[in-house]
Amino acid sequence: MAEERIVVYADPDLADDIPWYQGQVREYVEAIKTAMGSSDFETIEDAGHRMKGSGETFGFDAVSEMGKSIEMAAKEKDLDEIGKKWKELSSYIEVVEVVYEEA
Repeated sequence: MAEERIVVYADPDLADDIPWYQGQVREYVEAIKTAMGSSDFETIEDAGHRMKGSGETFGFDAVSEMGKSIEMAAKEKDLDEIGKKWKELSSYIEVVEVVYEEA
């Protein structure tokens, strides 16, 4: 069964920057995965914090929300919650489709 696409509407002025940002989120996904293996909560918290602060800028409100959840779970050293949110984030970034439209 194919995963359902998630559509994000973004400002056309960001068209050159959004692929870069999606790459950044993929790097955060990998960093969190690695950090979970060694219980490196500082790295996980940092990645979550960066996504929390940047997602909405690029039209990815869900990335900001997941980043916030990851950051909070890292502060609480809750690997189960981090793992759940990591899975959600890694799936999201693979199925999200960006549609550019004027505000």
